[in-house]
Amino acid sequence: MSEQQQPLVSILTPSYNQAAWLGDNLRSVACQTYPHIEHIVMDGGSTDGSVGILETAGDAVIWRSEPDEGQAHAINKAFTSSSGEIIGWINSDDAYFDCQVIEDVVAYFEAHPEVDVVYGHCAQTTAGGGIIQILWAPPYSGEMLRTINLISQPTAFMRRRVLSEPMLDESFHFTMDYELWLRLEASGVLFARIPRITAIDRHQADRKSSNILDVHAADTERLAERYNTRSGPEWNRERTRFYLTQRVAGALLIPSVRPPLAFTHPRDLKRGLIRRQLLTRRSRWAEEYR
Repeated sequence: MSEQQQPLVSILTPSYNQAAWLGDNLRSVACQTYPHIEHIVMDGGSTDGSVGILETAGDAVIWRSEPDEGQAHAINKAFTSSSGEIIGWINSDDAYFDCQVIEDVVAYFEAHPEVDVVYGHCAQTTAGGGIIQILWAPPYSGEMLRTINLISQPTAFMRRRVLSEPMLDESFHFTMDYELWLRLEASGVLFARIPRITAIDRHQADRKSSNILDVHAADTERLAERYNTRSGPEWNRERTRFYLTQRVAGALLIPSVRPPLAFTHPRDLKRGLIRRQLLTRRSRWAEEYR
């Protein structure tokens, strides 16, 4: 396919007071080797210097800063403003793993025209970019999806043809990504895993999913009612088996963690990574390695 025929990729980024990580996010998109990208950032009226960062981004970023009604609303506004045939959604505190991610994603879509959603493995990091663990992504299974959200949101890319406006259900506050995957699965969309690490999921104190557990529980209950997800304790054994598999399989991906990467990280990037991957309890990851 000639460069003129290559599809436009729209990257959607919601942001609010994330100046500490916004620059990393912007650079991880700007460095991509794929030439046809529009990066749309919807800022919710930040007061922490984020606007200044966006102002220095130049033509590489399309952005607006204005109050919104939350993360899902910001993403929906970005989707409405986008033009790409392929859509990626990456929050402002996350980043793409390396600078060839989007080129590889587009190549996969071109080689598999029947596939509408792709996702990959994910590196969970500390606020400073130190890798906590590699989240191995299993090959796609709709039945597994109804038991556990097996897709790390920043790793996913979708064809526009399977999305409608609004892209996200704004009544969900924490699980809007899971709701989207389940809705697409219910409509018969074909998912596939791309066998590479595609993004980082940054764990930091201000991340939305660190707060308001009762709202998260309410979202989960609504998903069970709407999509018959398996949220009861009887499925805990299956979830535990999945997490153990994810740890071991993630360890096998550690050799692929090598510079150059698209996000700021410590020089000793893999220090203690095998131990964290296989042995450390999840509740202690953030405390043990910052």
